Amino acid sequence: MKKFSLLFLLIAFIYTNNALAQLQMMRDQATGNPVMANPYPEVKGSQYWTEFDQGSIIFSERDTAEEVVIAFNAFNHTLEYRDGRELMAYSPGRINGFILNAKSAPQFFRSGYNIPGVGTNRFVELLVDGEYTLVNHKYKKMIDDPGATYGSQRAKAFSNVEDLYVFKDGEAFLWKTRKKAMVEFFGDEVYKSINELSNTYNLDLKEKTDIRRLIMLLNADR
Repeated sequence: MKKFSLLFLLIAFIYTNNALAQLQMMRDQATGNPVMANPYPEVKGSQYWTEFDQGSIIFSERDTAEEVVIAFNAFNHTLEYRDGRELMAYSPGRINGFILNAKSAPQFFRSGYNIPGVGTNRFVELLVDGEYTLVNHKYKKMIDDPGATYGSQRAKAFSNVEDLYVFKDGEAFLWKTRKKAMVEFFGDEVYKSINELSNTYNLDLKEKTDIRRLIMLLNADR
């Protein structure tokens, strides 16, 4: 019993020290900005893409804080984390990225991609990395609540938006299946390969999972 107690205390000590070290690294690497817990109480839905869960914050190739309770604010485009009872936020550029739901369904987000009409001040989900890089620009916008009763014109709700972009040599292509747009970005030869791969693997080029598979296949052929 005494040995078990000592082992338990040792594990608890290591875990506590590790948690404190993670928190200290977060404070040292990039000071987050305090945010309100719920600045939009009158808006239906949530500003978060997924609710708070354990994830990782990537400060650099060498420094990553793991097992941190985080959530992606897709309306303000910030990464929020819990610091005791407070909420703190990092904007793109302050950190390299983060991983949502690291233990269940990991989603890897990076900053620095130049989204047309928006710029680099965004976190995007990295779906495929290679000669052709596929990212998912996820964000929320505030719209009139479609479920509001008559006479409640001012009722608002959050709406999810996802835009897929392919990047090559710094150039961005908002995913479209129109031949003219695809040929302008990919060229005739690659467009021919896209058609061949689509037919061979029965890919629906309007479905995210199939688009991701296509880009992976294109990279494998390069």
